[in-house]
Amino acid sequence: MTRGWGPLAMTLGVLLLAGCSADAGTPTPSPSASGSQDGAATDDTRPVLAPGTTAATGAFVDTGAVTGAVTGSVAIRVNGTGVFELVVNDLVVSDGTAVQFTLTADALQPDEQCLDSDWRFGLGQADAGYDPAAELVFPIGGSDGIGQGDLSFIREVVVTRAAAGGAPDKACPIPIVSHAPLAWNTPDMRPGLDVVDEGPATGAMGVVTLDGGDPLSYTVAQGDTLAAVAERFGIALDDLFYLNPRRSPNPEDAHAFTGEVLNLSRSNR
Repeated sequence: MTRGWGPLAMTLGVLLLAGCSADAGTPTPSPSASGSQDGAATDDTRPVLAPGTTAATGAFVDTGAVTGAVTGSVAIRVNGTGVFELVVNDLVVSDGTAVQFTLTADALQPDEQCLDSDWRFGLGQADAGYDPAAELVFPIGGSDGIGQGDLSFIREVVVTRAAAGGAPDKACPIPIVSHAPLAWNTPDMRPGLDVVDEGPATGAMGVVTLDGGDPLSYTVAQGDTLAAVAERFGIALDDLFYLNPRRSPNPEDAHAFTGEVLNLSRSNR
């Protein structure tokens, strides 16, 4: 997989999480029904992306901080073993320094200069002296189930300077050199997923926020379990994890946390 990288340093699967979707202080775990995560969807007609499929594309934008600092294009691709990978082509870093690549679930402004995200996934870096004509490839997925087979909640690929030591700037600890908004071209990966509130039940007594009558989010109550919450909304536990790929500290943590806000909207995933 390392095709002509030159001195390319890779750091795989570094998951950086900062905070849950709810600002509820230190989460208090509620007991989980046997800790099971076997709530697979009953309709197993989900699309499978074939090896070689390009799921998303993008190009680095000028942030305005340093004109032309980084140019190049990116793609999210499925490799030969079914693992998602970031592919960077035609990368040019104007000052020749090492840069790092990070995925974020936030949509950034074109001139954004600081990365402040509750969910980010660091992939690795291109050292100074890499071959700009070579394709840089960074595996994203693997056995961790990131994104439940659908990474479309990732909005941007961010380029930052490689760590050079010293204390970070408190006002902007992660300065952005450039970023590439992603355009996804994938089918509906959960056809038939329909969230309907069937009312409070044992283990699912929390508060539901509605949008035009449709469940938008759910705030976990003390004593709730994820299995019961999923059952309340007529979905599989696996679907609940799918709708909440940014959960901290682990999207597939089998515990519900009192005060945690769970997303129930496909469009807000």
